[in-house]
Order: sequence, then C-alpha cells, then structure tokens
Amino acid sequence: MVHALYKSTMRPRLCRVSTPRILLAACLAVLAQSFAFSGSVVREPGVIYLEDFAAHPVKIPVKEDASIYYQPDLARYLGTLKKGQFVELQAVAQGAYRVRGLAQQGQVAGWVAPGSLPALKKEFLEGLKQNAQRHEEVATLISHNEVAVNMTPDEVVASLGKPSRKSSRQDGNGREEVWEFIKYERVPQETTGYDRFGRLVSSVVYVKVPAGKVSVVFDNNLVTSLEQTEGSLERDARPRLVAPPPLVLNN
Repeated sequence: MVHALYKSTMRPRLCRVSTPRILLAACLAVLAQSFAFSGSVVREPGVIYLEDFAAHPVKIPVKEDASIYYQPDLARYLGTLKKGQFVELQAVAQGAYRVRGLAQQGQVAGWVAPGSLPALKKEFLEGLKQNAQRHEEVATLISHNEVAVNMTPDEVVASLGKPSRKSSRQDGNGREEVWEFIKYERVPQETTGYDRFGRLVSSVVYVKVPAGKVSVVFDNNLVTSLEQTEGSLERDARPRLVAPPPLVLNN
C-alpha cells in the first residue's frame, strides 16, 4: 500500500492534465517567463531588435487589454497584458511588436499586435531602420576584419582586436586619438633535421611575421581616417565608409 502511494505521488503532474490547450498555454508561459528573466531573445528574420543599438530601454503603455504571442505570426497564445501598464519594446516587425511585460501568468516576453500599443512616431521608426541597416553593414565589416570611416572604437576592437599602440595628437582642429595595428602573416619556412631513427628529414613550419601597419584615427569617438604607414595591407585599398551611428530617438 505504501509502495502504491509512493508511485502515485511521484508521477509527473503533467500526466493528469486533461486539457491540451491548458497544458500548451502553461508551457509557453513558463518558457516565455524564462526568456523574460534571462534577457535571451530568439531572433526572427526581417525583425529590427532594439538591443543591437538602443542605449536605454524604450517603455510604452498598453492602451487596451492585449493578447501576447510566442512568435510574430501571432498564432501561439501566451497570455494577456493589462491596459495601462508600461512594457519594454524589444523588437519591431511588419505587423507585430515584441515587448516584455507582466501578463496574467507572470512576466512574459512575446509579440503583440501594433494596435494594442500607441502608434510609434514616424521619426522613431525611421531611426530604427537606419540603425538596423548600419548594424548589418558593420557586422559584415567585422566578419572580414575590416575597418571603415565612422566606425566606433568598440567596433574597431571587435574587427581588429586591441591596438598595439595608442597615442593622441592636438592640432588647430582639435584633439585626435590614433590607434596602431600590425597585421601579421604566416610565412612557410623549410627546416631540416633528424628524426628518431637518425634520418635526415625536411619539414615546413609557419612563422608569423609583420605584413603591414595601419593607423586608425579617431575624432569624437568615430573613425575619421585610416593611414597605412608600413607595408601593404591591401592592394589599391581605399577607406570604406559607413553612416555614423544615428541617434536612437525617443518615441
């Protein structure tokens, strides 16, 4: 009898839930709550995510009770956001906004219909699009270890690593900061020696040697010029240009 009771109490509670929709909604709510607390965002294609460039959270009120969904197609229900509360805007997609707020089931992060929130200002949406386009261009440059005019110091470090030397200079136009980077190449060298059997053998080793040096000049925390001072980093290299970081507008 004790054994039977023990087995009964150890069975998962989910086995006794008879309504699949209730179970699904509960699981999605728990999953959304874990994402809300961890800050993780599952990336969707074609969506602008504010965390890529927003310095501060953007808070907006809920103008009416709003259903919140797991994905931007608004097909998997998570819960309901109450009218009047402020939620954090996390992403903007065509036909849906991702927000984080307090639903009836607890903290959730998901997608709501735009009509549930006040209309976003045209200038704000345009600023988001400009930021997203620049973010994509800079990410491509970084993936190729390249630098362009109007990149920030953090972006340059992400692309080239830490500089080998920093300096500053003052002229009639103001104060500039100069970072120097050395590019290395692995050059093959043939060596000759004896193996453990006393036989003369040749092998190739790769030695890292300096291949060129470039100076990155910053003014107002943006790259203004690239000066190739030694070697040839790229033949016929011309400075790339990206848009300066646009200001994140308040909605």
